[in-house]
Amino acid sequence: MKPPPSAPRSLTSLLDTLDPDNPATGADRKRRDAHNGLTIQAMLDRVGGRSFGAALLVPALILVSPLSIIPLMPTIGGLLILTIAIQAFFGRKHLWLPKFLASRRLSGDQLTRAVQYLRRPAAWLDRKSRDRLRFLSAPPMDRIALLAVMVVAATWPFLEILPMFTSVSAGGVALVAFALMVRDGVILIGGYTVLGGSLAVVVALISGLV
Repeated sequence: MKPPPSAPRSLTSLLDTLDPDNPATGADRKRRDAHNGLTIQAMLDRVGGRSFGAALLVPALILVSPLSIIPLMPTIGGLLILTIAIQAFFGRKHLWLPKFLASRRLSGDQLTRAVQYLRRPAAWLDRKSRDRLRFLSAPPMDRIALLAVMVVAATWPFLEILPMFTSVSAGGVALVAFALMVRDGVILIGGYTVLGGSLAVVVALISGLV
């Protein structure tokens, strides 16, 4: 029986697992599976179904990339992040996704564009990350981070017409998820700052409509 994949410990290694042009860490060269595209379930299988921080990063990074302009992508990404974060919040050991989300697929070209776009900022964050203020990302404080992620992601389906807003907001989710993965409280604070700004925009929009 094939052992489950070990969870990525950096953004660069996570991107490697999704890169169609990097079969050594992701795609099967003989089947060229990633070159034909990957479903959401296949992406999460590559990063490990028990690493919720890495799992949260997958849809968050997709939304940070130019793929966020695809119609319904912010809604699907928001539902994915909500589903993952809720399970992590309640301490589920293995990630489960409903079929209508798990079966969503990105083409090989879309994956390649997203990975290439994210390589440079991912490498920069990997260099800057440290084991700092660990208590902020450890239980029970990690539940605050997951709750913040859920609240922000829940707004995305209603703000589909603002793709740039979704990308910035997803960047905050990506920072929080990365901080939980590498136990860096400083990066977590940065993620909270972006998420707080996103919520402030939502509140301002709601206030303007009332």
